[in-house]
Amino acid sequence: MLLADANLESPQSVALSCGQAVVFTRPHAGRPHGNEDALGIFQLEPDRVWLAVADGVGGLPRGREAATRVIEILGEPRSQDNDAVIETRIQRANQALLEQLPGSATTISIVEISQDSLTSYHAGDSAALVVGQRTRIKLKTQCHSPVGIAEANGILDEKQALFHPRRHLLNNMVGDPALWLEKTGPLELAPRDTVLVASDGLWDNLFVSEVIEAIRVGSLLQAAQLLADTVMTRMSTPVAGVPSKPDDVSFILYRPHQLDLSD
Repeated sequence: MLLADANLESPQSVALSCGQAVVFTRPHAGRPHGNEDALGIFQLEPDRVWLAVADGVGGLPRGREAATRVIEILGEPRSQDNDAVIETRIQRANQALLEQLPGSATTISIVEISQDSLTSYHAGDSAALVVGQRTRIKLKTQCHSPVGIAEANGILDEKQALFHPRRHLLNNMVGDPALWLEKTGPLELAPRDTVLVASDGLWDNLFVSEVIEAIRVGSLLQAAQLLADTVMTRMSTPVAGVPSKPDDVSFILYRPHQLDLSD
């Protein structure tokens, strides 16, 4: 499936042969035809799936088109050479933006799940998280931005990074001749792990501990609804001392084997 410029009232469940996914995407304040995020779920084989979220870079032209084009290229049918390599497709998408949508750019975060193995790829500040039921973080990708680098190096703590006035600045994105795609993994995916891929509209409004608490237990659809409700409330009703940044928000949640973690 591919969703672009979409405005979902509530999260939607997607059944896969290797597990279950739930998607949510909404433009800032629910405005129609204003969502610069795009997302895709592509099942290549019964036990192999790609989950991807792209966020058109604000302040640059045609961000919505850039995000949509990258997800479209990622989800193209296999070519005659049987190409199904994420790095190759993102490089092809980058070249397409440079030639067809000059001046535009988008972030991208992709996880590839193959059997019990997960590999992450990203550029920019759309990010992926893998967490166990007991809150253990197995993976949290780091934003490609000056603030993200400072946080990764311990110069800023999480709260300082969330409130930093230059948090929105990026130093890596699709649509840049100097694009580089960070690859993490593979790592083992346990049956009770939860995978989250999301645009910065989520990460800029919630502490990681809040995200983990929302998604680690409960049915996947319940977890997605709680996450969506929490981030939308945070955007619309600022509270002193907690982050609040109105933005488009999109995410994909995934669990293997359609496990119910409500206990």
